[in-house]
Amino acid sequence: MNKRLTLILILALCMGALAGCQKKQITDAEYEEIAKQKAADNSKKVVMTVTKGGIKHDVTMDMLTYHLAYEEAEGNGAFESNKEYYQVMYGDDVNYWDIKVNDTETVGDQYKDVAYASAYYALLMYYEACDANMTLTDVRRNALDSYTKKFLDKFTPEQRAKCGMTEEVIRATYERLFMADQFKEVMASNIVVDREEVMLTIDREDYREYQTNYLFLTKSNDNADLALIAGDTDKRRELMKQCFEEAKSGKSLQTIQMEHNQILTLATRDFQKADPNSTAIDPDYLSTAYEMLKGECRFLECNYGFYVIQMVDNLTFYGYEDAVTEAVEKKKTEEINEIFKKVEKLYKVETNDAWDDIKMGTILQSAK
Repeated sequence: MNKRLTLILILALCMGALAGCQKKQITDAEYEEIAKQKAADNSKKVVMTVTKGGIKHDVTMDMLTYHLAYEEAEGNGAFESNKEYYQVMYGDDVNYWDIKVNDTETVGDQYKDVAYASAYYALLMYYEACDANMTLTDVRRNALDSYTKKFLDKFTPEQRAKCGMTEEVIRATYERLFMADQFKEVMASNIVVDREEVMLTIDREDYREYQTNYLFLTKSNDNADLALIAGDTDKRRELMKQCFEEAKSGKSLQTIQMEHNQILTLATRDFQKADPNSTAIDPDYLSTAYEMLKGECRFLECNYGFYVIQMVDNLTFYGYEDAVTEAVEKKKTEEINEIFKKVEKLYKVETNDAWDDIKMGTILQSAK
């Protein structure tokens, strides 16, 4: 065997060895099997207990997979949206989850707290629904498949395998969430909020829509050409009063502006008392407009200029009914929260070391 042939054989053997060393790519089906095994392990891992009246419920890791994965995905999204900022502030190798938000908490701690709170609320309401022998409505039961699929589709097969996220796990979670929501609806249906009483707490005038057009002439002499055309302050005042009289007699503001287009500004202002942006408008302009009738014109002099204001319309109340509805729903939510506080007192919730060991940032992927 000559040297050339020997080298070729050695090279072939090396290439074969390298190919054998390459990592075997895991298929989606294999990831699914891994997820099922992880879910089975999670179902044996108790992370907290919920006790009411001597009856204890074990809460296992698979029952929290949805909540933890959801919050970690939210955190990942928040980090990616502001990645450059965090890298500038904490370095290119920043671990988002370990960033300190105060002396005792990290970003990961806060997201974990939110996951706990959502699971806590859902579980207690779910157990109350079970105690009331409640069953899911057909509408909710028929929605289980679509909600389950939509949630699973947000994650890669590898992420699902990492945390044990299977169709069975997520469907069971949605059953609890739907049952909790259904129980909450029953609670809400028993709460009566007097809409008329709520209306008395909301000033309808705050939602009156003021639609105004105006002509404006400044008092400023910064523009030399304007000073030559418009003259001094007294002459400008006289001009604007003349425009005001013309507007009162029926001439349109647009026509008046065209006759003086080098010096007069024509614009529109629409606002409500309830609109926080209205504070940016001159208070004198607002107070004048609030007193006007539809179709009326008024002359206004302020510190910096002169206005001719025309009230186009002020007979519409925009958003008032929505504000009342929102206030009614807020009142209902407050009363539901009060009921939930009473429910809380019936339960004792305890976490253990397994819960303490959970670290956000490692649910869907390995820690940095």
